[in-house]
Amino acid sequence: MTRPSLGIEVHQNKFLAEGDRAMTAIVRVVSRGGEGTAGRSAAEVLMIDCSSSMRFPSTKIGEARRAAAAAIDVLPDGVRFAVIQGTEHANVIYPAEDGLVTASERTRAEARAAVERLVAVGGTAMGAWLTKARELFERAPDAVRHAILLTDGRNDSQTRAALMSVLNSCEGRFVCDARGIGDGWEPTELTQIGRVLRGNVDSVVDDDRLAEDFRQLVESAMTKVLPEVRLRIGTMPFSRLRSVKQVFPDEYDLTDRCQEVAVRELELSLGSFASEETRDYQLILDLDPDLEPSHGQDRQLAWTELVPVPGATAGEDALPIAGRWTHDPVPPTLVHPMVSKYAAQADLGEALTAGGDAYAAGDQAAAEQYWGRAVTLATAAGDEETLSRLSGVVEIVDAEKGVVRLRSDATRSHALHVVIPSRVSEIALPQEDRPMLDASPVACAACPALSPAGANFCVGCGRPFGEAVS
Repeated sequence: MTRPSLGIEVHQNKFLAEGDRAMTAIVRVVSRGGEGTAGRSAAEVLMIDCSSSMRFPSTKIGEARRAAAAAIDVLPDGVRFAVIQGTEHANVIYPAEDGLVTASERTRAEARAAVERLVAVGGTAMGAWLTKARELFERAPDAVRHAILLTDGRNDSQTRAALMSVLNSCEGRFVCDARGIGDGWEPTELTQIGRVLRGNVDSVVDDDRLAEDFRQLVESAMTKVLPEVRLRIGTMPFSRLRSVKQVFPDEYDLTDRCQEVAVRELELSLGSFASEETRDYQLILDLDPDLEPSHGQDRQLAWTELVPVPGATAGEDALPIAGRWTHDPVPPTLVHPMVSKYAAQADLGEALTAGGDAYAAGDQAAAEQYWGRAVTLATAAGDEETLSRLSGVVEIVDAEKGVVRLRSDATRSHALHVVIPSRVSEIALPQEDRPMLDASPVACAACPALSPAGANFCVGCGRPFGEAVS
């Protein structure tokens, strides 16, 4: 067995024009090695929606049983697991005693028999299921903890605020992949679960593919060797972190998930890592408008490092995010390839989301316009996965020109299958909390200047908002 090693890389174009006051960088986190350690200490919890709506059509609860059995089948010996029947309550149907059981040929057979008896009756309180999962995982504190949540409906047995409170209490405790089946579930709820618990979110279009999906999710989870990796981000007195977003492999806006650990230092949980895994994060920094440019030399704008992880080999020391102002007009216009790639990915996500919103509003022409643009962008990027999803809702007439026609047999489930991968980064803050262009300006406590809503610094004196006035 070898210990996994962690490392980080910073990718950016450090050159700034005279008036530039923002910097974008891609931070890549890489895990290597760890052979022979995967699955050695793992815990898995399956949460299966058994509310009354799962009865209609009858294939839903039947495929849910089959999917749970498929997931159980691929649990390696020694993994601790449990199965939750989710209604307005969380009932652990296996093991019989409330807790986790060790996977073996006998316990897998018993668990399969238990899920065959699942019946659909009751309401939906996903927060209760997640709370129970957290309690179960507390019995395996050193394990890589992973859960799967399947639902077909809305969280109608508890408030959205209550669900968010539960999610906050579960963050960093375990990773949860979420799946919506049918066309009656609420995408905002599942995307919040996936975002806060760093899991993958998707919709199930064909019920009979659910079992294979569950099997793959568990097999992927069993490759994880580090229960949690944390990224630390530090800023300078003249810089502030505007946003941080995971952009690969799943896209999540994680700005509001950062925790302040010291003055100008933030930490972010990245979830569990496999022995061989790469993830990319986009950081955007805002700079003090009165910052004096430094020509001819690099200036450190921020820094980033990985928090030491027990059982892993330490990676590099903290790496700087740098800036260098130049009078040459060319270097600042050269966008780093990785930054450019993820900017294009964001454009595609916006087109997919706008098309889904138009489709939901019944605006066929707008849906075709936005999804046509998405087809053009996905074709240019060679994104076969997105094109495959789009083929469920539109017929592609001319990919290069973005001409498409809505399919007459498309359903809400097909539309969610298109939109969900792009929606996770759209809900970092409730809509009412996002700064609006016409929102009231921000008053400075130190000078009479007014700054635009959402500004990090006073446009008059340059003082960071939130800093005490001496």
